Amino acid sequence: MIRQDFTINMPNQPYVDDFSDGKTHAATYTGHRYLTFQYEQSTGEVKNLINAGDTMEELGAYDAPLMENHLPITIDATEKPLLAAYLTGEYETGEVADYTEDLGTTDADGNAETWTYYWQDDKGCLAQIYKRESVFYKEVDGAMTFVGPEFRSHILSRESFLESVTNQIASIDTELAREDGIYNDEEKAAIQAHKTWLEAVPTKYADVDHWKITFPQSPEFK
Repeated sequence: MIRQDFTINMPNQPYVDDFSDGKTHAATYTGHRYLTFQYEQSTGEVKNLINAGDTMEELGAYDAPLMENHLPITIDATEKPLLAAYLTGEYETGEVADYTEDLGTTDADGNAETWTYYWQDDKGCLAQIYKRESVFYKEVDGAMTFVGPEFRSHILSRESFLESVTNQIASIDTELAREDGIYNDEEKAAIQAHKTWLEAVPTKYADVDHWKITFPQSPEFK
C-alpha cells in the first residue's frame, strides 16, 4: 500500500460546473500502487477493479478474468492519484470546509436566508463533485486516454422544480375547494398561507438556484 498526495480542484460552489475561483483541497490516495480495471471495448466505460498490487510482479501474479467484450487497463497511482482515488474510493481529505451562501432573501420573520452544503470529510468529496462510473478509456486525437469523470450537476432541473411547485399549488386548490367541512378556519388559513408562499417562489427566488430554497413546513391534508 502507498500514500500519494494529490490535489482536488473544488468547484466555486456545489452542483455548478465552474472552477474559475481556483479552489483546491489537499488529499492523499491510500491504496495499492498498481491498479487494473476492465473497460468495455465499444464504449470505453471503465468498470470494476480486477487486480491490484504494489509492484508489477505482484500485479502479474494473478490472472484476473475479464467480462465479455472487455479489456484490461492498468494505472500507476503515483502518476494518476486522483483517478486512482476516484475509482477505488481509497483516499483521505481530512475535514473539508462546508459551503455557505447568503441567498439575498429573507424568511417570513425577516431573517436572512442562507444555504449550506456539507462536503463529506475524508472519503466522500470526490463522489459529491463527480458522477460515479463516468470515466472512459478511449481514443482521443489518435491516442488512448482517460476521459472524465463527469461533473455532478443537480439532478433536478429548474423546469421540473417549478412544475412541482405548480402541482403543489393545484393540490392546495383542491383541498381548499372541499365542502365537507373537514378543515376549520385556522387550518384553512395555514393552507392558504402555504399556497401564497408557493405562488411567490418563481419571483422571490428568480435569481436563486432552486436546490438552495428551504421550504417552510407544509400543512397536513386530511
